[in-house]
Amino acid sequence: MRLAVATALAIALAGSSAWGHSFPPVRTVVVQVERCEVVVLVGYRPGTGEATDELLRRAASQPKSQGLDTLRALMTTQAMAPLAVAVDGAALVPTKVRAKLGLEPGGARPMVVLLVTYSLPRGRSLSLASRDPRSTRISWTDRASHRVAIPDAPIQGKWFDGVASFLLPMAATPGELPCVASPFLPPSSPAR
Repeated sequence: MRLAVATALAIALAGSSAWGHSFPPVRTVVVQVERCEVVVLVGYRPGTGEATDELLRRAASQPKSQGLDTLRALMTTQAMAPLAVAVDGAALVPTKVRAKLGLEPGGARPMVVLLVTYSLPRGRSLSLASRDPRSTRISWTDRASHRVAIPDAPIQGKWFDGVASFLLPMAATPGELPCVASPFLPPSSPAR
């Protein structure tokens, strides 16, 4: 896989100005609501043109051992830059981010897929906003968490294109078990 990405990077740098068509960036976001966290899957493919050429040049200018890591970091930043996740207007900070690089079919442009996890506090609304709605499409699902007020929410599993703000009403959760793990561990059973 590393060789394929490196080869595509070299091809893209050599032939980027010769591309006959230009394509805008594409950002696909799936929000999955769980009982204690929100998991956001982001697929991002940069658009063609100077911005992508510069991204590839920056990655290629690094020592060979750092080129792919640089490209992954740059693309992760671009993928997440216009997105904000919040509960009742308070921004959430990711607890974990995983990123995988790939190539679009035909190998012309790099892509990144991110799995971003946020702790989900109590609140009345969960929002995902995009400062670049033209390139963003959003879908969502509730993993039987009972955290989303389903009757008041947009349809699950449907794609919403070009929205600047996506709002999910949160359900009241009285008597819910806490999401934080207890600092006390149960006694271990004796070794046999």
